[in-house]
Amino acid sequence: MSVSIVIIFAILVVCMTSIVAFLSLRRQEKVILHELMKISARLMELEIHMAALQFNHNLNNHAEQSHNPVGATDHHEHVDLSSMDDAALFDHLSKVIKDEQMFRWPDFNRAAVMEHFTLSAARVGSAFAKGGGMGLPEFVRNCRLDFACRLMVERPELSFVEVGESSGYQRTTTFYHDFKSRFGMTPAEYRAKELEKTAI
Repeated sequence: MSVSIVIIFAILVVCMTSIVAFLSLRRQEKVILHELMKISARLMELEIHMAALQFNHNLNNHAEQSHNPVGATDHHEHVDLSSMDDAALFDHLSKVIKDEQMFRWPDFNRAAVMEHFTLSAARVGSAFAKGGGMGLPEFVRNCRLDFACRLMVERPELSFVEVGESSGYQRTTTFYHDFKSRFGMTPAEYRAKELEKTAI
């Protein structure tokens, strides 16, 4: 009788040990799966970011080739900016910035304009405020949004992250905010509306 009890007890101990080991493995499996999911999500983010950078690089190369063919000089190189009034200077600066797509530089700001055109901060500010009726940040924002609108329709396969980055935005949240503030709709609503027009 005592031998049977010992055997039963031993079997119970083995079963309990197996159950504890199984539960421990299940917990470890869940932790590992969770970590793998986090790594996978991060890899997807990096893949999207790299694709956007590559697309941006290709667009920049295309813009440089189309606006600066081999042997050509910058079309503002020999222009006397000091003789221009605010309106004429704004027209010239805005044309160059749009033609060369300088607004797509993520760090494009007044300092970049000053350096590129060899102008003082006051001269740049006056050209945009008095000559263009807006500040440089508003002008750049409008250029980026106009470019994003064209990109969303011409390249509907691009994600909105890629569209924002290709248009010069460093943060997707800023792109969404600026877009909705100007157009009264989200980028997704705008693209759906525009693609519906082209489908008719």
